[in-house]
Amino acid sequence: MVFARSALRLARPTSSLLSQRFAQGGASLAPKTAVRTLTATSSRQGKVLLCLYDGKEHAKQEPQLLGTTENELGIRKWIEDQGHTLVTTSDKEGENSVFEKELVDAEVIITTPFHPGYLTEERLRKAKNLKLAVTAGIGSDHVDLNVANEINGGITVAEVTGSNVVSVAEHVVMTILTLVRNFVPAHEQIARGDWNVAEVAKNEYDLEGKTVGTVAVGRIGERILRRLKPFNCKELLYLDYQ
Repeated sequence: MVFARSALRLARPTSSLLSQRFAQGGASLAPKTAVRTLTATSSRQGKVLLCLYDGKEHAKQEPQLLGTTENELGIRKWIEDQGHTLVTTSDKEGENSVFEKELVDAEVIITTPFHPGYLTEERLRKAKNLKLAVTAGIGSDHVDLNVANEINGGITVAEVTGSNVVSVAEHVVMTILTLVRNFVPAHEQIARGDWNVAEVAKNEYDLEGKTVGTVAVGRIGERILRRLKPFNCKELLYLDYQ
């Protein structure tokens, strides 16, 4: 499976944008025994294509919004200092999009899970130089993995595993409280200028004393249950479906 290939299959010629070096330093994309790094030679420079979302004034106000076209994951200087080209766009739909045109000679494509550049079979077969497709987050459902494994000697598809587990766990706890406390109907009632306590209160409950369960208890499920412990729930359960 291309998503979990061994380090030995990551080898590329040293003239490639992505070369295999058995040395320290560089940006590691594989185990230390076979570090795959972004390098340039005098005869070859590569192209990295970013498909990100537009942050506009929000990106200027918060430079840590790295997934925006304005802040470019914070990698432009690093890429260009090594002699490579970085192309950034949010235009990704249709054959006339910037993404469609630029992927033809890109060696690396990086996208985000909430504004993905879809790598369909048709697009992958156009990308003759593509060696690495990265999700700056988690997920690979925007990539045709079967085709990626078949062409160009096997395209590496990678993600930042576990990068959002805290955010998701906290979001789930927030959602549980929002539902149990009947928050949304109460908010909407106040927003329209009404105030009917009984209408809201009849569907409002305490989380304390309730039984809460998760399907499995992985990186996210465990964090959800740990965050719920101080609420004095009756039981915190998980389904071990394996």
